[in-house]
Amino acid sequence: LELVVTVEKDGKIVAADTLNYTVGAADPLAGRTVVMTVDSTEYVVNNNIITGDAAPYIDSAWRTMVPIRALAEAFDAEVYWNQDDETVTINFDAGTKIVMTVDETTYTVNGEEATMDTEPVNTGSRVYVPIRFAAEAMGFHVTPLYNDAGLTASVVFQR
Repeated sequence: LELVVTVEKDGKIVAADTLNYTVGAADPLAGRTVVMTVDSTEYVVNNNIITGDAAPYIDSAWRTMVPIRALAEAFDAEVYWNQDDETVTINFDAGTKIVMTVDETTYTVNGEEATMDTEPVNTGSRVYVPIRFAAEAMGFHVTPLYNDAGLTASVVFQR
């Protein structure tokens, strides 16, 4: 199944993409889609608008950073914050464990170490992570939608 998604601003289409869905798969998250828009606390989970308390943003390295709790919980993951170690642990899909540490580019997926090209940050009492690394570690396809200036306007996550 294909779905064309467009983002409009002031009556003009600023971004568009085609999303592909798997129909009838055994995976309970198959077909679940989350769309987060840069600088907006509203995001869409399977066509339902959810209002959060933190908005994705583009960092100085041109990476899209998202509040990880909002995204992970939209996909039924458990998220744990350890203040002392400044680590966020994401338990997902009955077997995937991702651990990221604020201000460190190294992270683990099921104990296997990997490296990101930018690090998670703790801003405004929310941990933001470079989204591609977290989403792909959870097995999601990440599709950026761009505005007229060629900058990321929204990010679509789907499985």
